[in-house]
Amino acid sequence: MNDGIELMEYLAKNGNDLPQLLFLDLNMPRKNGLECLKEIRSNRKLAEIAIAIYSTSLAEKDIEETFINGANVYINKPNSFDGIKQALNTVVLNTNVYQSPPFNIANFLLRIN
Repeated sequence: MNDGIELMEYLAKNGNDLPQLLFLDLNMPRKNGLECLKEIRSNRKLAEIAIAIYSTSLAEKDIEETFINGANVYINKPNSFDGIKQALNTVVLNTNVYQSPPFNIANFLLRIN
């Protein structure tokens, strides 16, 4: 998908396979990751999708807002390709951990150096 609007159109279309895990860039064009997160969490058909938000932002406001709105994990984008691979691998291998309550803001932020 190129932007948040294309993503939401895909998810809304009947017959499309829904992902188990979705990575949303907080700063996607046209409809950002937070807007998509809110829309996904308000749709019962999409409620079971695990959502990983990723961003270069470490602003407390961004982290708290995505947590409150139902993201499963917040990934601080690493600045190396190996770091990105490691972060993606960690989230994919631990998706069940991020989907199971109790959710805790203390382990919500994933940082890979």
